[in-house]
Amino acid sequence: MKRKAVLIFCFLLSILGNAQDNNLAFTLSLGNGWVAPINDFVRGINEDNTKITYMQNFSLRVTNEVDGTQPWHYLYNGYYYGFGLFHGRFNYSKNIGNPFGIYSIIGAHVVNTQRFALKTEVAFGLSGIWKGYSETNKYNVAVSTPVECYLHLDVEGQYNINDNFHANLGAAFIHFSNGTMKKPNKGLNILTPIIGLSYSPEKIVHTKKYKSSETEYDILSFTPHWQTLLSAYFGQKGVFVTYPNPDTNNMTDARAAYPIFGIQGRFQRQLTFTHSLGLCLDVTYNESIGKNVKSYYTNGFKDDLSLYQRFTSSIYLTYEYNLHNFSFVLDPGIYIYRHKENEKMYYSKFIQRIGLRYQFPKNIFAQFTLRAYDFRKADYIEWGIGYRFKHKFHEGKAIEKRIPFVLTKE
Repeated sequence: MKRKAVLIFCFLLSILGNAQDNNLAFTLSLGNGWVAPINDFVRGINEDNTKITYMQNFSLRVTNEVDGTQPWHYLYNGYYYGFGLFHGRFNYSKNIGNPFGIYSIIGAHVVNTQRFALKTEVAFGLSGIWKGYSETNKYNVAVSTPVECYLHLDVEGQYNINDNFHANLGAAFIHFSNGTMKKPNKGLNILTPIIGLSYSPEKIVHTKKYKSSETEYDILSFTPHWQTLLSAYFGQKGVFVTYPNPDTNNMTDARAAYPIFGIQGRFQRQLTFTHSLGLCLDVTYNESIGKNVKSYYTNGFKDDLSLYQRFTSSIYLTYEYNLHNFSFVLDPGIYIYRHKENEKMYYSKFIQRIGLRYQFPKNIFAQFTLRAYDFRKADYIEWGIGYRFKHKFHEGKAIEKRIPFVLTKE
């Protein structure tokens, strides 16, 4: 896992180095974070009855800031993207391991001056080297697969020591989960301070845009408009069941994973360059419905549900935050149809989606979302592709007041 991640990281670094924008920054950071006691394993139910209370974390990142050559660069006061490597060490790792992973980064500057910057970013990737749940490692109910998803949200202050070196101090939230592709999947949450040092091979300065009275230039204008998004998605849901073993007459644990697929339609209003609101309706087929606790899992499983009883339908409020071709998606909603077996599994009508969407040319998009319920429990991960009708993005001209600063190379 480590060797593959390093090779992938080097390949992505070569892509960044040959990008049109060359405002590269190399950042080494570390932290010592608090592990939230959200499950019994973390609280000390393991071989040595030791609480997992903190995780040391190290990361190496390579990011590239936009250079102001495109109109959309001016929207975010310094947008950057990149890749990173991550390594974590828990105070107790006997039943869990010490993860190593690779992730992608999207970030923007909230405040950006000559000497100081306030940044916020989201990172998503994969982590491995886990000692997941198994027949010989039943203590670990936090993670159950050798590879887990990695989510990182942080806010950092950056102090520019000189033209090339920058000191960073901030705080981050880190989450590990497999999106319920297998159970148990209690997950891990870490809150950690971050301290780091960045190096930029080339000097990056902040300059004001030329006044419109002196030089004409194309930047941005926007007209609110309606959009329709149609997509199809698929996923996989893990189920952890207990069934009577006919050979021993004892209760036996078993795990399985079942396919999920569906379609959805969104009708939304893009209000500004960055914000959209609307409604979403979807229909989902979920093979895991009915495969709940106390169900037979092996031979003798009695499946009395018909095809239509495994369908659900939901309605959502939709919010989309646009960052050029990337979008952050948040959808709170409710079930409007579900079978009683689905009610036994969740006991709640309230569901949520959170995820990412990427807009390709010709209005095609791909999306990755996590479906959850009760604002606290992951259900499963959805992978989808779709088409956006009436997609109007960055075009036209705008007044200078909209764009006060831009990052450029000197």
